Amino acid sequence: GIAEAVDLGWKLAAVHEGWGGGALLDSYDAERRPVAQMITDEGARNFTQFSKIPFGAEIDKDTPNGVALRQRISDAIYAEQMDREYATDGMIFGYRYEGSPVIWPDGTPEPKHEVMKYEPTARPGHRAPHIWLDPDTSILDLFGPKFVLLRFGEGDTAPLEQAAADVGMPLAVHTIEDEAARALYEQKFVLVRPDGHVAWRADACPEDAKSIIDRVRGAA
Repeated sequence: GIAEAVDLGWKLAAVHEGWGGGALLDSYDAERRPVAQMITDEGARNFTQFSKIPFGAEIDKDTPNGVALRQRISDAIYAEQMDREYATDGMIFGYRYEGSPVIWPDGTPEPKHEVMKYEPTARPGHRAPHIWLDPDTSILDLFGPKFVLLRFGEGDTAPLEQAAADVGMPLAVHTIEDEAARALYEQKFVLVRPDGHVAWRADACPEDAKSIIDRVRGAA
């Protein structure tokens, strides 16, 4: 529910402020419906799993029947390997907006989605991953109400900055020298949306920066 509000919130603000394009609000359904379906399917699967666990009024009783019932419950949990119902890092952190009309793909293949395992990636559409830049600063601390352009090392970001300024799109640029962060994010330039999802990345600033900016603000 929080992710729903965050996705829609920044898009409503963009349209209200005048820099969000006509397709931006439509992207809410395109992005969030597949995630909602995934969560619903997983919840239905979990309900089916939990229905396999025996229950009874004597579960907390210090009686032979209570002991036997608790043992059957334990056996069922182990037999069904029910750690998936609780270890859900892949669901929480690994969802992505594949095929979104306001994400610029970089041609890399979509990784397999796993419920229990989260593999950090800065691939467009995914949540920009956390990494410590110093003992007190996560890279996530750089994100906020603006689009954020991460520049790993030196590089010319003027075309993207100008394209954003021309349409009034708020953009902050941060230069990062941390080599581990550069390796995690893989590309030299990474554009992160106000909701923390990667909108675009590349090793070179594009010749047609306007096309990138128009795409990510729903005006393409």
